[in-house]
Amino acid sequence: MKTSALLTLSSLFLLLAGCGDSGSTSAPQASAPSPAAPAAAPAAKAGYQAMATVADAGTLSGTVSYAGDKTDANVTITKDKTACVLHGGKDERPADALIATDGKLKNVVVWLDGVQSGKAWDIDTIEIDNKDCKFVPHVSIGKVGGMLAAKNSDPVLHNTHLFLKQGNKNLVNIALPQQGQVIEKKLKKKGIVDVKCDAHEWMQAYIFVADNPYAAVTGDDGSFTMADVPAGEYTLKMWHETLGSHETTVTVTAGGATTADADAATFSS
Repeated sequence: MKTSALLTLSSLFLLLAGCGDSGSTSAPQASAPSPAAPAAAPAAKAGYQAMATVADAGTLSGTVSYAGDKTDANVTITKDKTACVLHGGKDERPADALIATDGKLKNVVVWLDGVQSGKAWDIDTIEIDNKDCKFVPHVSIGKVGGMLAAKNSDPVLHNTHLFLKQGNKNLVNIALPQQGQVIEKKLKKKGIVDVKCDAHEWMQAYIFVADNPYAAVTGDDGSFTMADVPAGEYTLKMWHETLGSHETTVTVTAGGATTADADAATFSS
């Protein structure tokens, strides 16, 4: 009887122990963290947007005066004189670096900085001619992404060598060994571009490569005009090869005519 009771109790303990084991579960494992989403790429900087019409546009014009005592220098023709020497057979000619008539300054580059949208471009390709061993024109406006047509009108070898003035960075060197030859190259960088001929060291020109069409070069009377300018406040910049640079703030009003005259005495090198 005692043996039977002991067996029964033992069986009961084993059963309870078994039930306890079967009820145990392993602790849930933490899931691995999700990988972080890649950082968004910076938005590409939008270029200038040309508009079919410019609402609320105005006009900006001005004149650059000069009453200083600096005068244009002369350059000396040192080679290829048969093709290069003009002006009554003289070996010197004006450098065209400082042309002021009646106190008005020619060949000043004038532009509005940072214009994002507005009128359509009226230029795509500009030409610089190697003619009579000088560059024609002396100062011109090109556009980023536009073309430069380098031409040789002389019976001697020329080249049109472009440097970005800021940093004196070499851009392109166009060899023009034949008279009548024209070669086109794309203008890729904004800024003042120095143009030289390595074969004739006195030859010099400049291109301002603009990123918007609100840029001009002052004429013989020192004046410039920009039409269809969107109303707003802008930084107006000026640059002259001899006298340096200048900037000011201008406000263009819708339907208005804004005047921004400048005195080259305020320019700084």
